Amino acid sequence: MDNFKNEHNSAADGDTLVFESPAAATNANGEPADGGNSGFFKKTFASVRSFFAKPFSDKKGANESMHSKPNNKNHSRAKRTSPNKADAPQGVFAPRRRPRSTLLAIVFTVIKLVVVAGILCGFIGLGLVLGIAKAYIDTTPTLDISALTESDRTSYIYDGNGNMITTFASMEYRDWANIDEIPDNLKNALIAVEDVRFYKHSGLDFKRLFSAVINTLRNTNTHGGSTITQQLIKNKVLSNVQSYKRKIQEAYLAYELESTVSKDKILEAYMNDVYLGDSNYGFKTAAKDYFGKELDELTIRECAMLAGMVQKPNVTNPRANTYKRFYSSGRNKMDITNDRTNVVLKAMYDEGFITRAEYDAALVEHVNILEVSAQKQLYDMAYFVEYGVYDVVTHMLEARDLADTPANRAEIERELRTGGYHIYLTVKPDIQNTVQQTITEWQNYPRLRNSAASEITDPNSGITSAQPQAASVIIDQHTGYIVAMVGGREEPIQKRQLNRAYQSSMPVGSSIKPLAVYGPALDMGATPATCVLNSELAIDGYGGERGYPKIGSRRWEGLTSVRRGITSSLNIVAARILFDIVTPELSAKYLERLGVDPSRINVDGPGLALGTSGITPLEMAAAICLHCQRRHVYGTHLLHDRCC
Repeated sequence: MDNFKNEHNSAADGDTLVFESPAAATNANGEPADGGNSGFFKKTFASVRSFFAKPFSDKKGANESMHSKPNNKNHSRAKRTSPNKADAPQGVFAPRRRPRSTLLAIVFTVIKLVVVAGILCGFIGLGLVLGIAKAYIDTTPTLDISALTESDRTSYIYDGNGNMITTFASMEYRDWANIDEIPDNLKNALIAVEDVRFYKHSGLDFKRLFSAVINTLRNTNTHGGSTITQQLIKNKVLSNVQSYKRKIQEAYLAYELESTVSKDKILEAYMNDVYLGDSNYGFKTAAKDYFGKELDELTIRECAMLAGMVQKPNVTNPRANTYKRFYSSGRNKMDITNDRTNVVLKAMYDEGFITRAEYDAALVEHVNILEVSAQKQLYDMAYFVEYGVYDVVTHMLEARDLADTPANRAEIERELRTGGYHIYLTVKPDIQNTVQQTITEWQNYPRLRNSAASEITDPNSGITSAQPQAASVIIDQHTGYIVAMVGGREEPIQKRQLNRAYQSSMPVGSSIKPLAVYGPALDMGATPATCVLNSELAIDGYGGERGYPKIGSRRWEGLTSVRRGITSSLNIVAARILFDIVTPELSAKYLERLGVDPSRINVDGPGLALGTSGITPLEMAAAICLHCQRRHVYGTHLLHDRCC
């Protein structure tokens, strides 16, 4: 060991490196006890020690030579002796012959520090990324499987014969289709262009993600990187906000969803929820809107066209590109939609979903696009339909014991528009159309004294209406069902136009007498033969300057029967019966029980005996219908509806 120490010190001092070792132990045969390896290992170890010690000695010597010039004597003394090569031991590491450059030493040191710092930063960054990812996952919303099928759904309204009148939706049109209703060509078209390995991956498709990045760099963005499962999670659970947090949560929930729900259920939910332009959500609604077809009627090209709209529904909208968007040359922009459709067809063919013959035929197929969306046009029999919705809302408010306020009405109507209801009205189309035609085409309306007032323009809607106006309500007295309702002389030209049948009240004149006077009087014991004084004498409680109404014709002046008062509509007879037999309070209660809004009843002589109270045509028709039947039905719930 002392010898090794001397050797090391000598090497460190810059002298000739000499290896000396004690005689190795031998075995009985005179061979080294360690198999001949002892000297080799000692030499190697000494060489290693010498190698790591040498640079510091060299560096020291180099530094000294830089600061002071050695004399010849010192230089000669410091000169290394060079032993004979044959005598020098051959170690694994040879000693450095020249001093290392200071600049290189600094460079190598800096590189080492940078590498170490990079590794440390890498581990720190990885830890931060993993920590943030875990935090995002811990705050991920709980996956509610039932929410996947909880989409807004379009409601439908039917006439009294069971035929559909119109759809009823808000700003979104939706119509759910079970997976069995969706044709294979449509499913395959979507899978081919949006998620070709849909039935193979577990929610994430890294190959597709890499392909999407490459396509983006090549400016051939034919598909995105998200799978159908990820897109469904984004649409139904998360949001469209572009952030790393959303992408991490989306990937996590997609994997969780794939572990819980079947592929077909995921595909069904997605195909009923994806946006396809013009307020259409889901393929069933889009097929009806653009082509006027059910799903099972779609051709291969129509399937490919709808599937191609998923990525950019507004850009590839076939109706807009056919009828609304044009190049400067005057040619429409349907080529944008067709190019995208052809991309989908090529993908279907490449994946073996269609044959070569089907592919070639689909490329040249002509698709007929509806210029006007049927579901966005004004529905037929608009006066009746809109009142029907109003009455259904009234029923639902009462059934849920909710106050009839604008806020509650708006919420119930939103539910009707988005809940997938089927609303059956009592309207008879033949009667409704006959009444509307009669009121519209009638030529004997009275002329107004002021001809300038023969037309009135609504400042809010800009709609011009002829004057005088008219409205009509027809009720089947056997069932109490409303079978026709017309709210104006002209057919509506926009939604929610004024419906005078139930939204406008006017003094009804003598039409009120059977309801407010004679009906209650008969219930109080009067008979058609009861006599009443028909003379211009004061009536207690009537009020006014004279205390009685004008007599009109004096032909029946004197004692007059109730029968004559009814048939000749005598004002004084009605007023005397009102105050002498019925009383205004009881008369008002009768009107209220017949369905007249109490806020519009004038509880006085003119209001009840002469009809100055404002009552709507619907209230009048309902009251007369019930009065004729002598039925004790209170309210105006005459609309038959069934929601499911």
